[in-house]
Amino acid sequence: MANYSVLMMLFVLSHSFLLSSQDEGNTTSQPICPNSFSCSNLNYLSFPFYTSNNSACGLCEVNCDEVVPKIKLKEDYPSYDLVQVVQQGSSATIQVRDTYFADQINSNSCDSFMYRFPPNSPSISYSIYPGSTISILRCAKSSQLGAQVDQYFGKEGEYYSFQRCIEYSYYYTYSSGYISANPNIPPPCSVVDLPGNPLSRLPKGADFNNLFNLLTSEINFVLQVSDDCQKCHAGGGKCLDENQEFRCEYNKSNMKKVNANDNFLFAENPRNIVIKSALATIGIGTVIISIVLALCLRFKFIRRHKTESYINVEAFIKNHEALAPKRYTYSSVRKMTDSFKVKVGEGGYGSVYQGTLPNGNSVAVKLLNELKGNGEDLVNELASISKTSHVNIVSLLGFCFEGRHRALIYEYMSNGSLEKFIYNRSSPLSSSQLEWKKLYEISVGIGRGLEYLHRGCNTQILHFDIKPHNILLDQDFCPKISDFGLAKLCPEKRSVVSMSGMRGTPGYIAPEVFSRNFGGVSHKSDVYSYGMMVLEMVGGRREVVVEDEDMSSMHFPHSIYKQLVSNRNLGLRGILNEEDKERVIKMVLVSFWCIQSDPSSRPSMSKVLEMLEGNLESLEVPPKPFLFNHPKSPASRH
Repeated sequence: MANYSVLMMLFVLSHSFLLSSQDEGNTTSQPICPNSFSCSNLNYLSFPFYTSNNSACGLCEVNCDEVVPKIKLKEDYPSYDLVQVVQQGSSATIQVRDTYFADQINSNSCDSFMYRFPPNSPSISYSIYPGSTISILRCAKSSQLGAQVDQYFGKEGEYYSFQRCIEYSYYYTYSSGYISANPNIPPPCSVVDLPGNPLSRLPKGADFNNLFNLLTSEINFVLQVSDDCQKCHAGGGKCLDENQEFRCEYNKSNMKKVNANDNFLFAENPRNIVIKSALATIGIGTVIISIVLALCLRFKFIRRHKTESYINVEAFIKNHEALAPKRYTYSSVRKMTDSFKVKVGEGGYGSVYQGTLPNGNSVAVKLLNELKGNGEDLVNELASISKTSHVNIVSLLGFCFEGRHRALIYEYMSNGSLEKFIYNRSSPLSSSQLEWKKLYEISVGIGRGLEYLHRGCNTQILHFDIKPHNILLDQDFCPKISDFGLAKLCPEKRSVVSMSGMRGTPGYIAPEVFSRNFGGVSHKSDVYSYGMMVLEMVGGRREVVVEDEDMSSMHFPHSIYKQLVSNRNLGLRGILNEEDKERVIKMVLVSFWCIQSDPSSRPSMSKVLEMLEGNLESLEVPPKPFLFNHPKSPASRH
């Protein structure tokens, strides 16, 4: 049957090749990119702009179906409102409105000061029209900073100081819109350019002490297409940028046109058509042979890949034998779980069973699914937990790696995961395990565990999957962080780490993890997840459960922030006294600081603990986070 399927596939492919070669011999015209297209009140636009149904025809996508046309300067970059376009040859000046940035400015968010302009590429460059930016000195806060800044601006220099953000101070002059040109920038500082209003556009009596007043969401860009890209497009090619190197791609749907007055036709030399048809026919045999070889190599690769994965994990275990916990056989795992009799949990990784060691101690046995990649999940777990020893980190007592069987053996946590206590609305909160004091203590305990991972270990550990499901509670409701399958080790304690792909659970993933436009990935990504988790702990205790939009799980952060700023009456169940109210407000304030979109605006875990355990009066209300990514309710979570 398998051989028959392969033969049928080869027949279909060869037949399609023959048909395509015949079509090429008979075709004398194909659609190509139009010279220009109409777009709302902007009149006619041309290359480098293109519409969404002509993605091969330009570099900047314009959506003309909106009331205000939208433009994407780069494929993975946010859309702007397109206000005005002036094209001159290979360059264009455009005025855009960044609505996301406008919301940040209006909400006085420190994220405003982390603005990122589109990066240039070999095909096109983006520059800001003169007078459309202000330059600012951004400095990490320190006790010696004042003297350094004074020295930077000089004895006679006058400058403004903006101190309302938690981790950075900002300094600027505004006589010309730019800071001093002094090249000796203080070590903890850097110069940043932000979209700003020139002095002439500011209203009379503008308050220069408020940096938000100087910013604008109206930005003027100058777009310049490179010479290589111009030549490529003129010849009917598509400009591509791969690893910052330019490449021109041609295909029959966007070949060079012959008639300059016809936007949609091209002609090709008949001799070329005959040659291409002959080459296509000759190529059929090569393709058939290639497919047969590819099928053979595929099966061989799969077999070898599984073998290599097994060898990689075994090599890691051998190299870390002194640090790794006890290794058990699969028969021992079956015996300790009574053939996997009592299941206590399940997730994407596999299932968890209750077991008992020969010494009588209870354990939780996580039976993992098929080996992922090169065994990264098992290796991460062993590498991470073997380096830890903390009351708020779960203890790994052993593991099994035998053929296709893999298991991790943990200390047993009798109260299970934190998740089941967040949304338990059936009880009237008479039990001590659900009081605000206990939830507050749990949030502090998790914070201590994270601070230990970030600062207390010889090797910094980033967890990347902090959520209620991965917080286990012992018999005294002491929280312990578990599941290090996605963790990343940072031996040099770098401020920013490199990472391919996205890791984590939707709802708790920091913005920079799924889009580097928000900043670099670091320990602050765990801080974001922690903040979302604490916010969910609070959200599970709302006084009533309604379907109204303002109180849905997606809009809860908006509503509670509004209540926090207005009257601090949060509408939560079980607040019995002033101590409870203070604990709750601390948790909410800290969580909002943690989920700021800009990683640099988030506190470290050390600062988080300082805020949680300090005086409420010393806590400032954070800017309203613009990007909310609230977790889904348990019923809809996988």
